[in-house]
Amino acid sequence: MNDKQINVVNELMKVGLTKYEATVYVTLLENPSITAYEISKRSNVPQSKIYSTVKALMGKNFINLIDQMSPKKYVAIPLEDLLENYKKETDSRIKYIKENAKNMNTGREYDYFLHFYGTDKIFAKLREMIQNAEKSIYLDIWAEDYELLYSDLAAAVKRGVTIVCVAYGPVHKELGKMYYHEMPGMEEDALKNGRWLSLVVDYSQCLFAILKSLDSCGVWTQNKAFMLVTECFITHDILIAEIYGKFRPMLNEAFGPNLEKIRENLHIG
Repeated sequence: MNDKQINVVNELMKVGLTKYEATVYVTLLENPSITAYEISKRSNVPQSKIYSTVKALMGKNFINLIDQMSPKKYVAIPLEDLLENYKKETDSRIKYIKENAKNMNTGREYDYFLHFYGTDKIFAKLREMIQNAEKSIYLDIWAEDYELLYSDLAAAVKRGVTIVCVAYGPVHKELGKMYYHEMPGMEEDALKNGRWLSLVVDYSQCLFAILKSLDSCGVWTQNKAFMLVTECFITHDILIAEIYGKFRPMLNEAFGPNLEKIRENLHIG
């Protein structure tokens, strides 16, 4: 067989034929009205397999018997007719599945987590989420990373998407409702542990990431429990930003700068 024939055989195998069946069909396309013995010789399908292969192809309506007399001869169904029939059958199956499987809900949702490693992969997922947002975007992000996503966020605003953002550091152009988290010590912590980033889109998917020059990692999920944690993280930062904006002197006097009197007894975070 030449390369073209081999490629056709490979494609026919993708629609459900075995290698022998696809080879016999291609052989009959180019050599109509021949016997099973001749098919075997021309296709190199073993004689021990040729009759069962021919029978299988007839059952699948790929070939027809054209002479009942001995020796029996076979012809391939025209390729155009075969493909048209296959298309109709496939379209019919797809329609049936769409109409009958869409309500097959067991009542239990199975959530999974996607892990991303490397800043480029994380930002590709962030942009995909933002570009597909329909209602809302909640974002907790460092200013330098906000600037990288600005054009995608601006496009979301034009689509009518609500944006609520907590920024670490000043941004050049604000979008939506902007809060600024200004507690001391954040820069040192980010240098040590990486810049954190949280994104919740349409209350249906979220991504949490740690961004470092050589070791960025992130987790995306639709898991409701994890999403609640991410939402609480963003809400916590909004509350801190608002409370510190109005009561900084009082909080510093009561708990020390950066709430150090509370933090000194904590061994996490």
